[in-house]
Amino acid sequence: MTITLRIILIIGSLLTTYYVARKVRKGQIEINHSLFWVLFSLFLLLTSIFPQYLEFLTHLAGVYSMSNMVFLIIIFVLLIKLFLNSITMSKLEGKIESIVQEIALKELEDEKNDRKK
Repeated sequence: MTITLRIILIIGSLLTTYYVARKVRKGQIEINHSLFWVLFSLFLLLTSIFPQYLEFLTHLAGVYSMSNMVFLIIIFVLLIKLFLNSITMSKLEGKIESIVQEIALKELEDEKNDRKK
């Protein structure tokens, strides 16, 4: 892994951690959601400081270079996060639909009651 990539990973992980911490302090992101990003930043930091384990994984997976392996791991982790977010979003959409239907039924019921009066 080149020194340039290592420096970029270190800077990226520190900036990500700072940004997430700022968003948590402002209340714009929940702590449980920020945990993923802090752990992701920690992974980038450890990878840039101790690239030896990554060299082993690169040879084991048959990937051409360590930088390609870094990007492969990052893409894989982000795809998993995207999938988990899709699951959460689907659940929330279902809840919203249910709430909208309940409100519509209550409004219809209130309207019927108003007509009877």
